[in-house]
Amino acid sequence: MENTLNRYCTECNAITDHREKGLRGTVTICDVCDTTNSPVTIVKENGGTLRGSLVKFVEFEGDAIGSRAKQLHDEPQVGFSCVLDPQYAAYTWLTTPIKEIESDITNGSIRTIAFKTQNSNYTLYIVTP
Repeated sequence: MENTLNRYCTECNAITDHREKGLRGTVTICDVCDTTNSPVTIVKENGGTLRGSLVKFVEFEGDAIGSRAKQLHDEPQVGFSCVLDPQYAAYTWLTTPIKEIESDITNGSIRTIAFKTQNSNYTLYIVTP
């Protein structure tokens, strides 16, 4: 039996209905365009979309480039960087520190966070079960 879920679809550039596939429901497929989507999507305003399974916000020990990570957080905060799929000494994407959180809206199971860094503007879509 398939479940219908709301997810951000990178191909449709919208929140659409998705169906789960796989034994553990780890893959979701858009009902509109059949694109596979992950529970976390980060969209860079001037181009680029990345998907992952986990997002955290990293606090650094200092402000200098190359500072060591101090702690990972579940919630965004000004001064933290957004990291997609953090692993030991590796990640899919790491932003520069957040300068402003423009909005943080939860609608059902979808959380949308819009934020600015020194270099770019981002929209982060997080789907919770």
